[in-house]
Amino acid sequence: MEPFVLAFIAIGLLVVLVFIIYLVDRVNAIEKETRHFAQSLSEAKEPPSLGPFAGLSSKKLWDAMTGRVPEGLDPSVLVEVRERYETVLHKHIESTFQEGVKDGQRGLNGEPKNTKLITTLRGPVESWLPSAQVNTLYKCGVDSTQLPADQLDGVRAALDEVGQILYSKALLNLAQPLSVSLMPRTVSEVPVLVPPAAP
Repeated sequence: MEPFVLAFIAIGLLVVLVFIIYLVDRVNAIEKETRHFAQSLSEAKEPPSLGPFAGLSSKKLWDAMTGRVPEGLDPSVLVEVRERYETVLHKHIESTFQEGVKDGQRGLNGEPKNTKLITTLRGPVESWLPSAQVNTLYKCGVDSTQLPADQLDGVRAALDEVGQILYSKALLNLAQPLSVSLMPRTVSEVPVLVPPAAP
């Protein structure tokens, strides 16, 4: 009789052991499915990151900033992109002008490109500007090194005008004329006011 009891106990323990293994496996499967479901929910909530410029670069970025917004771009995203774009525009303008300055100092007169890779705090972005304005910026840079001081006012005026054109096309406000930062007046260029003689 004793071997039957031991056999029943052994079979009972074996059944309990199989049942425990089955339950552990089911719990692991449910946990895995829950994790997968939670991950799919979080991915559905957060749209894929398109970077600081909503995936726009080069001429598409310029077009979006000048009013030709691509289909499907959320207006609130466009407002954020425009805030970041001002830095890109200023750096592109400055870079093109400085390229002209360097070529002018070397006695060269090259052909500037419409596109430049601009580095920002949020990463690099390819920027595009219209040829007419790029050529004017470059020429202003060249002329700033090659013309005599008494002819630089015309260069400053052209630089300020091209800056105003680019900023207004991009629907941005230009805080100060470009010549203030890119072609500051030297001491010799500042007119000296002579006080009138006393009668």
